[in-house]
Amino acid sequence: MTRRVARRERKALRTACAAGLGPDVVHFVQHWSQVLARASPAPIKPVLSVLTADIASTISFHPTTMGLARLTGLWYALLSKPNPLFGIIDFYVVDPLTKVFERKWSVSSLTLREPMGSGNYGQVFEGLMMGKDGTRAVRRELTREEKKRRIVLKRVNLDPEGIRKTFLKSGTMARGAGESGQAEAYMCAKVMRSPLVKRRTPQYLGTFIADANDGGFNLGTQWLLWKYESDTTLAEACQGIVGNFPACLEGIMLGAKSSMKDEEARDARIIRRIMRRLLRAVSGLHSLGLVHRDIKPENLLVTVDGDIKVIDFGAAVDMGTGINFNPMTGMLDPRYSPPEELVLPMEWPRLPGVLLSSLAAPLAWTVGRPDLFDSYSCGVILMQLAVPQLRSAASARTFNTDIQRSDYDLDLWRRTRRPGAYDFDLLDRNGKAGWDLARKLLCKRNSLLRGRLSANQALRHPYFLRPSA
Repeated sequence: MTRRVARRERKALRTACAAGLGPDVVHFVQHWSQVLARASPAPIKPVLSVLTADIASTISFHPTTMGLARLTGLWYALLSKPNPLFGIIDFYVVDPLTKVFERKWSVSSLTLREPMGSGNYGQVFEGLMMGKDGTRAVRRELTREEKKRRIVLKRVNLDPEGIRKTFLKSGTMARGAGESGQAEAYMCAKVMRSPLVKRRTPQYLGTFIADANDGGFNLGTQWLLWKYESDTTLAEACQGIVGNFPACLEGIMLGAKSSMKDEEARDARIIRRIMRRLLRAVSGLHSLGLVHRDIKPENLLVTVDGDIKVIDFGAAVDMGTGINFNPMTGMLDPRYSPPEELVLPMEWPRLPGVLLSSLAAPLAWTVGRPDLFDSYSCGVILMQLAVPQLRSAASARTFNTDIQRSDYDLDLWRRTRRPGAYDFDLLDRNGKAGWDLARKLLCKRNSLLRGRLSANQALRHPYFLRPSA
């Protein structure tokens, strides 16, 4: 085996020199691969030697069929996204270990306070972790120390049919609120295991089943907990509830010392920062194989530090494991949903179980581009933020209807609007960079399921690169 590998390495070096690649490159690869092989445990040294020869042969433009197959398999297992090896280890090893060591919650350790909102899958409350003195805060006004212990609790609606015990392991689409609660708990825990992505969402603290009827808790109900980081959503800011938008966010987006005299330039800069942070958050989720499917201002928190954090993962799908995915159906808000309405085409096969779904995840992501579902929603948000006449909830519904009639051609939609009905000044700055970005996010996919910018591609658009004029 060793002699055969050595012959292949010498042949690769001769071929590289003949191709003008130069011996230094191949020597460099061979040298460091051999150093790595010598420092490795004896059982894997033959494997590393073979891979060294495969790499040398490939970069010298004289690969073998088996060598290419081995390198392709290695790349697929270690470097493709969503990474199948990571998905399998995370689900079967890391997730169960995390549950063993996570904090255990009970009704007696929590105080339920005012409701904060509700939806199809549950009701959200402000809450408080019990202090060291063991007392519960019942006052409306909290002390500074009590504010540090604030949390957000979500009571998952009860399922009359019950929850399937094998729901997560089978990777099925959630059926009812209870299973959506399980899916959301899994998605949030997965995000918390990623050091780079977890700051894009509120800190998830865990889930528990109420063990008593006490203080608003009902025995047997499921609750999800997050650290309290803000009670202001982008929807509230956009609709003027916290002040005149976008000026109301100047302090937290541009800094307290901001003193921009040009109001239009200030507004454009605030909106650009919001969109950059939104796209970074969405891109981070996509790096884990998660497609949120419900990106909208109501599901985006604005923190006092100027961060945009994504909440409400009840409709999310994990393409890395297949959890909550079904090619035949999906959960969406029609105001922010793209024309395809599904993350993957309806003809896409539904693989049973987490293992097979994880192995096929990179192929599904590369061919089907499910991440473009969320990027369309970001395009709708850009239009709402930048065009004052689109910021109300009613205007968002009207825009969705009108853009459908224009066959998702934003230029056609604009040409058919009554002159002066919409203010496009913030999008038309800097050579219409904002308008161009909106066009490339709010469009149909082509026959290859491309044609729309991803969150990563949008972050490299001139809209974010050109200085504000």
